[in-house]
Amino acid sequence: MSKFVTSAVLTLAVAGAVVPATTIVASANSHKELKTVKVGINSPSKTDQAVWKIVEKNGEKHGIKIKLVTFTDFNQPNAALKQGNIDANAFQHYAFLADWNKAHKSNLQPVGETVLGPGRLYSDKYKSVKDIPDGGTVAVANDPTNEARALFLLQAAGLIKIKAGVTSPTVKDIVSSAKHLHVKELAADQTLASLKSVDASVISATFVEAAGRNPNSAIYVWNANNKQSHQWVNIIAARHDDAKKWYIKALVKSYQTKEVGQYINDHNNGTEIAAWQGAPKAKIVTADTASSATTASSK
Repeated sequence: MSKFVTSAVLTLAVAGAVVPATTIVASANSHKELKTVKVGINSPSKTDQAVWKIVEKNGEKHGIKIKLVTFTDFNQPNAALKQGNIDANAFQHYAFLADWNKAHKSNLQPVGETVLGPGRLYSDKYKSVKDIPDGGTVAVANDPTNEARALFLLQAAGLIKIKAGVTSPTVKDIVSSAKHLHVKELAADQTLASLKSVDASVISATFVEAAGRNPNSAIYVWNANNKQSHQWVNIIAARHDDAKKWYIKALVKSYQTKEVGQYINDHNNGTEIAAWQGAPKAKIVTADTASSATTASSK
């Protein structure tokens, strides 16, 4: 081999040996396998889907690949989480999780806050609360925490009165009704369909928007966005033993960003706010305080 060729080979070899360390690290990171994190959600609206697209993109920056698993009722996501079929879920508020844990002897744990939305009363028959007829029927969710919230809403609207001092009322705690209403308890995912047969129904805006309806078409809105409403802030939940693991922290970090918060606040038309950017602190709502919460009639 000539000296020229030998020199050229050595030069190329040396050049290859001094590739910057940053290039090597970048290459290694680009081939690093992302940790798949399965997250249970419930009947996502178009806005929810858009929010999770942003969260999924953020997740890749934190080493995780978020895989959404959709459920159609309020019990499946927690059951799936407890059984280890998913890694986390994001569909419920503090009060619902606490009640579910108690009922199922579980210790699922809240790990991060997501959104807070006001309670809403809808009707396909009437445009105002005052139009609901005497002896009419109003539907509410039958799970303890959402039923309690719905009843507080009906009290704030002036439709019923709840026994003083009760913190988690059921229909048995209704002491009077100016319109002699019948309150019908249904599974939460049936409250929207009930509009065909009842005079009004307290429905989660998630179900309303997922069905392609305008969530702002409510005939009454209970804007309990104050220190009393922390129990109804929605959360990300995980198993107790996993709550402090890096990929769960990465999930929360991927959700609680300025970009996600801005999108939630800009695209929900007032149906939800980004809770972690200014959530009220915990204080249990009682029948005495619920009616004094900020209320507003919808358009």
